[in-house]
Amino acid sequence: MKYEKGGLIAEGKTKKIFEVVDSKEQLAIVENKEDITAFDDPSKTRTFKTKSVFATTTTCRVFELLRKAGIPVAFQEQISPTEFVALNCRMIKLEVVARRYAVGSYLKRHPELPIPKDGQAPHRFHRLVTEFFLKTTAGKFVEPNGKIIVEGLDPQKGEEDPIISNPFEGEWQLFHSKKPAWDKTANLKRTIKDYKVVPENDIVTVRDRVKMMENILRKVFLVLEGAWNNLGLHFIDLKIEFGIAPGLEGLVVADVIDNDSWRLRDLNWQELSKETFRQGEELTEVEKKYGIVTKLVEQIRIPKQALVIWTGSDKDEPPKAPLCHGVNVVNVVLSGHKATKACLEKLEELMGNYPDGGVIIAKVGRSNGLGPILASHTTWPVMAIPATLKEFPEDLWSSVRMPSSVPLSTSWPEENAVQAALNILAQKNPLLYARLQEQIEKLDT
Repeated sequence: MKYEKGGLIAEGKTKKIFEVVDSKEQLAIVENKEDITAFDDPSKTRTFKTKSVFATTTTCRVFELLRKAGIPVAFQEQISPTEFVALNCRMIKLEVVARRYAVGSYLKRHPELPIPKDGQAPHRFHRLVTEFFLKTTAGKFVEPNGKIIVEGLDPQKGEEDPIISNPFEGEWQLFHSKKPAWDKTANLKRTIKDYKVVPENDIVTVRDRVKMMENILRKVFLVLEGAWNNLGLHFIDLKIEFGIAPGLEGLVVADVIDNDSWRLRDLNWQELSKETFRQGEELTEVEKKYGIVTKLVEQIRIPKQALVIWTGSDKDEPPKAPLCHGVNVVNVVLSGHKATKACLEKLEELMGNYPDGGVIIAKVGRSNGLGPILASHTTWPVMAIPATLKEFPEDLWSSVRMPSSVPLSTSWPEENAVQAALNILAQKNPLLYARLQEQIEKLDT
């Protein structure tokens, strides 16, 4: 589809926003600039020619992945190496952060946590930590109608973009983002009540949307964490922004998500993101790392995997498996005892059709010949469910006592076999990983 660029709507430090002609203000074109910034200090801004291409490529591939995960995004499509089209949102002036590891300003606010040495792992949070920061400019927070809600924050003292200590409560308390709460100077003695994106006609306050934003943030982080895990990288933290889609109803992930938006480290815990620029690394080295991340993000994909539910007889009721993006549930009915050759031929067919791999759940009663035969002829994990366990407990032994080089596992009840299979598949599938990890982390709420 062709998009005609209209007038400039807004310009930030690293991007420009343009109207899309004849879109009735529904769409905008986002054009990335070649600038890289640090510490909200214009004197530290630098440029490198590939920055805009790297930022656009990374953002577009990330948003395409999130959209596949069913996450609401403003992104529509990439239209050039440095531009993409998005919904023309009304932006919520918050930076929403998720952390898997304790680094950066979090350590300054929590000095009780250990500071890792170079090459060591930081403190890891089992459940993601989420935080909300107020976006301010020149020490002020201004509503779209020009009303000043907060002012007098001193950028020289690091008071810009304060953290909201109680985002889920009615009146927000603002604190210094780099001081522990027990420091008497951390409380900025500023509050915000009932902040609205569109004060004149929006009856819903941002506070009413905070929980929704947190839920979406968690999904975004976990999808990307699963993707980066697949590529052998440590996903440290992430900052995103939200907007209200045209019509004032839909909350979407907006703005950009690129190498400026996260901390990302290699297997040896060496930084690959914008943090290296903040730390003073040479610009040529920073550019190389942005190029590495861009090449890696283009490798992210949703695999085509198989969850094979194999029964020895049509009398065996197969276990139920949920629908998962990228995972095909394949039902096979073949007896290992009575149709051994056909079983092995079917196994070869499955392995040929699914180069991304799969897991086989073999549910059979009486003597389990199927599970051992399959397990000894494939590198795919094979799990047995003894279908007649309740009626004949002794049938369990034919699934447990295996000879050498027959790596069959046995699970009961059958729901656990399905869960274990999904856990295995999730190691390659970022969308499945996010789904399962979210369920695990909810146990700690």
